[in-house]
Amino acid sequence: MSIRILTSAECSTAIGRIAAAGKVLQDRVHTVAVSTLDHIRQHGDYTLAVRLLDALPNGVRVKSLAYWYSHFSKGKVKFSQNKDKTWKCNLAADRTDADFDIEGAYATTFADLTSEKSPETLDVKALEKWLARTAGNSDYFPGTAIRKVSPEAQELASRLVVNLRAALADKQAA
Repeated sequence: MSIRILTSAECSTAIGRIAAAGKVLQDRVHTVAVSTLDHIRQHGDYTLAVRLLDALPNGVRVKSLAYWYSHFSKGKVKFSQNKDKTWKCNLAADRTDADFDIEGAYATTFADLTSEKSPETLDVKALEKWLARTAGNSDYFPGTAIRKVSPEAQELASRLVVNLRAALADKQAA
């Protein structure tokens, strides 16, 4: 296998081209996203939006775009991935034109709506916080009788928090 390493000049030229292509791509994605959101509003047809989500490369924040659709439709358009990583849509039957904020969508790109998270290592403090939050979560998914966390999972998370705190206290005492 042969690896080609670019010279500094070649890197500089390539970076300029990447910047220009990236700007064009982001502008195109935004225009198509706004147009497909309006198409969903007008016709209830989300197939073009699914095609857009499926077409984007791994380096693009596709999940942010899926969230963007939901945000600018008041949650009436919700995309999720199948096991094979293709996208599907759950389109609310009770949607109205008023649920869709096309002007807001036009004014805010998916890249600007949410921030990109940096990778973080899960430490003990974060684990304890997550377990405590899970133990106390008795919320339901909006408009349903489906709990976000089962009572059994809440109980287990609660026990794990107690055990984790005891283990940490033992460690500090030693």
